[in-house]
Amino acid sequence: MSVFLRLSKSAEELNLAPQNTWAFMIIGNNASMAGTACDFFTQENAYDAAEKNIPLLFISFPCTKDPNWNNRPERREKCTVANVTFVNLEWFESWEDKPLRRKGNDYDRTKKLIGQKMIDHCMFDQFDQTCKLYPQIEDCIDFIDIGTPVTNNHYINSTKGEIHGLSHNATRFSPEISSRLRPETDISGLWMSGQDVLVCGFTGGLFGGVLTSAAILKMDLFTDIWKLRSAYKPSQKKRMTFSSYGQFHCDLRDKIFIFRL
Repeated sequence: MSVFLRLSKSAEELNLAPQNTWAFMIIGNNASMAGTACDFFTQENAYDAAEKNIPLLFISFPCTKDPNWNNRPERREKCTVANVTFVNLEWFESWEDKPLRRKGNDYDRTKKLIGQKMIDHCMFDQFDQTCKLYPQIEDCIDFIDIGTPVTNNHYINSTKGEIHGLSHNATRFSPEISSRLRPETDISGLWMSGQDVLVCGFTGGLFGGVLTSAAILKMDLFTDIWKLRSAYKPSQKKRMTFSSYGQFHCDLRDKIFIFRL
């Protein structure tokens, strides 16, 4: 499920960095259990789910990554936020066949229940507001657009509301399935590409394309890319640490686990 926000101030004014944030609720002392042990997903409907804590949330600021954002005058004092989390298709599938933007008041109320909760969690965490993520956006939201699994089915022709291709469970990465998810197919001239031949997300889709290109060209493109990188950006002797890539914040008292990249 996705929530897109427009803010009435620029990213610079709000001190929003060009990064992604993954915020996980901690179950006990284990953040990795956020998506499996939380009762948010086990609810029969969105109304009951809205009473529970959202176990994980992805937050990004697309405007900060767009080098041409300020080229249009109407955008210069604005910025955007994208929030994503997982929900059950069953909570919304009764409206699947209704016309777009005319699904009725019940549908609008249902998606706003979860959508507003996602917005609230973007500003504060779900435990007594002890860990503030981005409270500075609270008074700057001037437009909200909420997408559900049935929205994804309509716009990108998904079948179960997914936005990241194949399900990323243990079976998906088993040796048998991984050996079958390759660029080559049994049909001459037909190749698979993108995130379903590698892993989900932008980076997975990008390198999935490189993998397919390498298979078609019968070339080691990954080595070529590394050589090009080394030629334009000579390696430094300084040892790389994980902090060079991302930042962790973990406070068991706050029951929130945050990874920013």
